[in-house]
Amino acid sequence: MRRMYPFLTTALLALLLAGCGSNSNKNGATDVPKAIPSADSSFGIKPTANSSSEPPSTQSPFETQPSESSNDQDAQLKVIALDVVEYLQERDLSALIPLIDPEQGLRFSPYPHINTDTDLVFKADALPSFKDTNKLQWGIADGSGEALDLSFRDYYEKFVYNNDFADAPNVSVNKILAKGNSESNITKVYPGASYVEFYFPGFDKELDGMDWQSLVLVFIPSADDWKLVDIVHGQWTI
Repeated sequence: MRRMYPFLTTALLALLLAGCGSNSNKNGATDVPKAIPSADSSFGIKPTANSSSEPPSTQSPFETQPSESSNDQDAQLKVIALDVVEYLQERDLSALIPLIDPEQGLRFSPYPHINTDTDLVFKADALPSFKDTNKLQWGIADGSGEALDLSFRDYYEKFVYNNDFADAPNVSVNKILAKGNSESNITKVYPGASYVEFYFPGFDKELDGMDWQSLVLVFIPSADDWKLVDIVHGQWTI
């Protein structure tokens, strides 16, 4: 029986060592490498590389937009045009003088198609007078082809302020609302100019808009301001 003691002792020792090894693995022994969490694991670590197929934006954060948008310019021009049309309503030509371009002067165009050969032009300090009864030739009458021989007062009442344009229902900037068979050539005569139209779509419903009337004020840029260069009258032409 004593011969069996060494054998039993050896077997018991082997069982004890095996049990200790099993327990060590279950408890996370230091000789077993721990798993390294992946970048997209639940620990909240995410990759920093851009996974999008689109290239990153190259726009500099310091880039700025123009200081004055086209809407701001249109609003400024409209304010000036409203002042001009009020002066025309009051027949206050002296108030127009500082607004007229000193080099080009002020042209009076009786029809939407500006005629640089026949339309009369006046310097700011030489505007015609309502008191002057002398007749001037302002162009050619639409339809008849006859000369428009009128005093300034008569021309004004027929081809400038023949309606209360200060109270026009439609006011547009750089857009002609009136439609007729006389083509507007403002941008051809005045490259780079802007204009404001005061437009009545019609007065008699039976005429279906053929009695429309408009007044177009043409301005050219001058430094940080605008200067008036043309007063264009619009109506249905034959």
